[in-house]
Amino acid sequence: MRLRKILPTLYLMIGCILINNLFSNSILTVSAETQEIDISTSPEKVLFEITNFKPGDWAERTLTITNSGKQDFNYLSSIKLKNGSEKLYNELLLTITDKEKTLFDGKMKDFNKLEVRYLEKNSSEKLNFKVTVPLELENDFQGLGSEVEFKFYVDGTLGGVLPVNGPHLPNTATNMFNYIVAGVGLIGTGLFLQFFLSRRVRIEKWLRRS
Repeated sequence: MRLRKILPTLYLMIGCILINNLFSNSILTVSAETQEIDISTSPEKVLFEITNFKPGDWAERTLTITNSGKQDFNYLSSIKLKNGSEKLYNELLLTITDKEKTLFDGKMKDFNKLEVRYLEKNSSEKLNFKVTVPLELENDFQGLGSEVEFKFYVDGTLGGVLPVNGPHLPNTATNMFNYIVAGVGLIGTGLFLQFFLSRRVRIEKWLRRS
C-alpha cells in the first residue's frame, strides 16, 4: 500500500523535473551552437550615398570580411536600393574586385549576388566596391540621389547564421516536443494513479460501512 501511495508522487516529480530542465537548458544550448559560424564585416555595412554626383563621379569603399567562427564557410553578398531614386539606381555602374581579379563589372541593377566565396576559419579578406555615375547620363538625372546597401551572409542562410552543409542548430523544436510529451505523460500517469487510488480507498470505505 505504501508503494501505491509513493508512485503517483514520484511520477509527478519526475514529470515536473523533465519539463523544468527542458526550459532552463534549451536557450543555453542554442546560444553555444550559434558560435560555430560567425561572419562579420568591417565596416559592418557597405553603404553608398550617391547625392549631388555629376556624370563621371565615382565613390569607392573597401570592406573586410572576417570568419571568426570555428568552421570554414562559403559566403555571398546581396545588394538592395535602401532609399532614393530607382531611376538613378538602374543606371549606376558597379565594380567589385579582390586582390587578384574583378568579381563584377556592370550595371548595379544587374548584380544579383556575389559568387560563392570560401573563407577559412580565423581568416579574413578584403573586397573593393566602386560605384560610378555614367558619363552619358542626361540632365534629367540632376538632383536625384540613391542610397545603396550591400549585405553579406553565409551560404545557405537568409540571415547569415549557418551554411547548408555545415553544422546545424540542434533540433530544439523536436526535442522540446519529445520532452514535453514525456513530462506531461508522467504527470498524467501520476494524476491518474492518484485519482485511481483515492477512488479505490473511497469505495473500500463505502463497502465496509455497508
